[in-house]
Amino acid sequence: MKVKFDAAILAGASLMAFTASPAFAQVAADNQAAVSPDRQTAMSSSDIVVTAQRRDTLLSRTPVTVNVVSGEQLAKAQVNSEADLRVTVPGLSVRAGTSSDQLNYSMRGNSQDAFSGTRPGVLPYFNEVQIGGSGGSSAFYDLASVQVLKGPQGTLFGRSATGGAVLFSTAKPVDQFEGYASALVGNYAARKGEAMLNVPLSDEDLMFRIAGFWSKRHGYQHNLYDDSREGDMERYGFRPSLTAEFGPNVHNELVIDYYHAKGGSMIGVITGLLPPSATPGTPPFVPLQYLYAGNATPEARATGIATLAAFTGAPAAAAAGFYDAYFADPRHPSTGLLGVVADQKTRGPYVVDTNARNYYRASNAIVTNATTIDLGDTLKIKNILGYTSLSSLTSFESDGTPFDISGTGLKGSNDGYREKTEQFSNELQLIGTNIGGNLDFIVGYYFSKEKLTSVRDNRFFDIFFGGQTPNDAFILRNTTNAGFGQTTYRFGDSGFSLTAGVRYTSEKVQKVLLPGDNSYDPSGIAPPGFDYNQSRTFNRISWQFGAQYQATPELFLYAVTRRAYKSGGFVGNSAPKVGYADVSGDAFRAERVTDVEGGAKFAGRVADMPLSLNLALYHQWIVDSQRTAYTFSAADGPAAVTVNVPGGRAYGLELDGSLRPASWLTVGGNFNYIHSHFLSKPVSANGQLQVFDQVPDTPRYTGIAYADITVPVSGDLEVQLHGDVYAQTKAYTFPRSTNNLGTTIDSYEIANFRIGLNNTENGWSLTANLKNAFKKVYYVGGLPTGELYQINTLIPGEPRTFTVEGRIKF
Repeated sequence: MKVKFDAAILAGASLMAFTASPAFAQVAADNQAAVSPDRQTAMSSSDIVVTAQRRDTLLSRTPVTVNVVSGEQLAKAQVNSEADLRVTVPGLSVRAGTSSDQLNYSMRGNSQDAFSGTRPGVLPYFNEVQIGGSGGSSAFYDLASVQVLKGPQGTLFGRSATGGAVLFSTAKPVDQFEGYASALVGNYAARKGEAMLNVPLSDEDLMFRIAGFWSKRHGYQHNLYDDSREGDMERYGFRPSLTAEFGPNVHNELVIDYYHAKGGSMIGVITGLLPPSATPGTPPFVPLQYLYAGNATPEARATGIATLAAFTGAPAAAAAGFYDAYFADPRHPSTGLLGVVADQKTRGPYVVDTNARNYYRASNAIVTNATTIDLGDTLKIKNILGYTSLSSLTSFESDGTPFDISGTGLKGSNDGYREKTEQFSNELQLIGTNIGGNLDFIVGYYFSKEKLTSVRDNRFFDIFFGGQTPNDAFILRNTTNAGFGQTTYRFGDSGFSLTAGVRYTSEKVQKVLLPGDNSYDPSGIAPPGFDYNQSRTFNRISWQFGAQYQATPELFLYAVTRRAYKSGGFVGNSAPKVGYADVSGDAFRAERVTDVEGGAKFAGRVADMPLSLNLALYHQWIVDSQRTAYTFSAADGPAAVTVNVPGGRAYGLELDGSLRPASWLTVGGNFNYIHSHFLSKPVSANGQLQVFDQVPDTPRYTGIAYADITVPVSGDLEVQLHGDVYAQTKAYTFPRSTNNLGTTIDSYEIANFRIGLNNTENGWSLTANLKNAFKKVYYVGGLPTGELYQINTLIPGEPRTFTVEGRIKF
C-alpha cells in the first residue's frame, strides 16, 4: 500500500488540521477546559506554560514561535531520541552526519555542515543549561516537556544561537509519594524498562525523585562483509533530583543526569559516485573509479594498475603485484567500485557490504542546580549552575563500500574518534516586575568555560599500498562572558505592550594542536605560517525589539525583530595555518542572523468547537554563514575547510493548530514553507573560488496531519487511537549543487499509528506503536564528500517498527 501525501494536500489539510504533533492534542483539551461557551475568556491556568522568555508565560501569549511536546506525549509516542523529534515538531529537521548517532538540529535554514567544526545554529538546553554543540541532552524519559524555540535567540539564553533552541525540562520532585514503571517489547528484539519513584522527605521542604531506564535493540542493517548486524544498540541512564525549600523565600533544584550508550550506528550507503575531474586542481581529486577498477576484465585490471602506478610513482611491477593481491581477496569485489555502487542500489539501504568498524560508545554526566531567592512579591534572584562531561568513542564508515577508502578503523580495530567535552557555566538573573505591574524585566550575567579534547584516527585509500593513516589531535577551548537585559512594558489595559532586549557577548576561542596530530612537527616548533596555539576573541552585540497586542481574549498578535551571532573559531582537523580559510588559514569568522517575524495566536471557539491556531511569517538575513568547502593543493592535498558565505536569505510561513469537533475527536496538523538561498557571489576557499547555491537540510515544504480518537469502553477504561502522517519535499546534504549526485534526499511521507488502552482510575495503560507503517525507504542525512574523494553517502531512516508497552502509575 502506498501513501501519497504531497505538499498540496498538506496545504489543504492544514486549513482543518492545524497542529504539529501529538502534543497538540493536549493543547486542544486544555483549550476546551479553558474556554467558556460565552467566550468571556480563552485563557486559564490550564493553558500550557512555557519558559521561552525565561519566565513562566502562557504559550498562547508568548510573542515567539514555540512548539511544546509534553512528557506524557513523548512517552505515548515512543519518542526515544532527537531523531524522533523530526516528525513531532513542525519545521524542525534533525540531520544525521557522520553516522546515525551524530545528530544536529536545523531550523529556518540554520544548520551545520559535516566537518565544519562550527557550533550548530540550533542549540540544546537541559534544565536551562546549554550543554555543548551537537545532539541533545539525555535519554527521553521522565521529562516534563521539550520546548522548541524558533528564530535567533540572542538576548535571553545562555549562549547566542542563530537558528533557535531546544529546551529539555526534566520532571521535578513533588510533595507526594508517587511513581511509575513500564516495560516495552518490539520487533528487532527491542526491549526497554523504565521506572520512577518520587518521595517527599520532609513535608514540603525536601522532595526527592529518581528515574532510570534501560533499553536494547538489534540493528536494522545486515552486513554481507562478515554476515553481521549493523546498528545494535544498548542504553541506560538514571537521574536523581532533589528539590529543597530553605524557608519561604529560597528554592533550590538539583538534578544529576547520567547516560551511557553503546552499539553501532546505521551505516551510510553509497548513493553517488562523481566522475573524476577533467581539470587538474579541481574536485574531485582522486580518480577512485580508476584506482578501484577491479579485475573482472583485462581492461579494468590494466586501468587500475596504471592509475595506481601513476598516482603513487611506484614501478609498474610493484603496482601490479599489490593490485592483483588486493583483488585476490574475495571480499574485494572484482567488479570494482562501479560494481559496488550498482550492487548497493539493487540491495537497498538495509543490506550493506562494508569493511569498516561501525561503533559508538558515549557517557554523559550533566549536573544542573537552580536557586531562586524571592526578594518580595515583585523581585527575585535566580542562579543557574551547570556542569557537563560528555565523552565518546566513535568509529564509522564514510564510504559505504568493502574497500577502505575513508573511515576511522577496520573491523576488529580500536581506532576511532575519541572526544571529551567538559563545560562549566553559571548564569545569574535578576527578574522583576514594577509595583504597578506594567513593567517586567530581566537582567543577568552569563559565564561559560568549555574544553573539547579530540583525538581522531583516520584511514584513507587502502589501494595506496595499505593506505594512509593521518591523525588529528587537538584541543578547542571556549570562554564566554555575556551581560544581558530585556524588558516588556504593558500600556495599561489596552492589551498593547512593547519589548526590548540587548546582550553583549565576548567569546574567546582557542585551538591547541597536540603532539599526536599529523601536522605537529616533532620539534614542537611550528614552521613559518603555522601556529600550534591560536586564539581569537569575538565581541558582539545582539538585540531584540517587539510589539505585542492582545486584540481579544482569544487572539494574540505580535511582531519582533532580532539579531544573534554564532561565534567564529577554528577547524580542529585542519592544518593550523594562520589566517582565515579564504587566504589558506584554518579560522572562520562569526555568523550573524537578523530577522523579522510577525505572528498570530488564536485560542478559542469556532462554531462552538475548541480551536487552537498559530501563524508565523518570517524573513531572515544571514551574513557570513559558516559552511564547509573542499580544497586541493599540491602541498596539502585534499582538505575540508570552513568558509564564510557572505550573504543569504530565508523567508517562510509556519501554520499549526488543532480543532476538536467532538469530545472524542481531535484533528490537527501543520504546514511549513521556507525559501532559503545564498547570494550567488563566489567564495574563496584557500584561494579557490566556489559557488554556494543551495541551503542544506532545508526542505521547501514539510507538514504533519494527525487525528486522535478517545472512546470510553466502560467505567474508567478508555481506548485511544492515534494516526499521523509526516511529509517533506526534497532536501540536500551539501551547500553546492556541483555535488548533488547522491546528496539529494528525495521527498518522502511516513505514516505512524498508535492504539492505547488506559485505565484512568487505577493508572495503568497498554500502548502499541507502529512507526513507518508502510515501510517507506527514506534518508535522514549523510556525508557529502563527493568533492573530496568522489563518494557521497546517505543514511537511511528507520524501517517499519512496532512496540508494545505496559505502564502502571502509583
